[in-house]
Amino acid sequence: MRQSHSLKAEKNVTVYGSLAAGDDLIEGILTECRKHGITSGKVSSIGSLKEVGYVLFETIDGQPTGYGKELSIDRPVELLNGSGFICLDEHGELDMHLHGMVVEEDGTIKAGHFLRGKNPALITVEFSITYGEDIEARRMLDQDLGFRVINFARK
Repeated sequence: MRQSHSLKAEKNVTVYGSLAAGDDLIEGILTECRKHGITSGKVSSIGSLKEVGYVLFETIDGQPTGYGKELSIDRPVELLNGSGFICLDEHGELDMHLHGMVVEEDGTIKAGHFLRGKNPALITVEFSITYGEDIEARRMLDQDLGFRVINFARK
């Protein structure tokens, strides 16, 4: 059974950057991670998006079933907050688990789990990545839970 866990990084480093118009939110940040050799870290972002692709968590009778159907906003929005973790997946590929909140021009706020390749920057997206050089994050299927979860370990 999965247990709560934590690690204290001995040395944290922060990278600051911005994505150009048209760069995908997740792919763009992962590209910057590759430039800096980052495979695990915490990301925070704000900016504007041309459109949004996301999903919401679903339950049946109070039991988690995963994410539901893809939702989209097909017009520009302001990215109020994007927050998530950079990790390696079960195949050793760079991955990101990113949630966020956007506001439409009429003030409607929507939030959810952002989808890779579905969130192009409108003007720019500013971001920061904080990572511990001695920490590794891996997102893998937890058999007991039936979901992919991130586990942290020392490198």
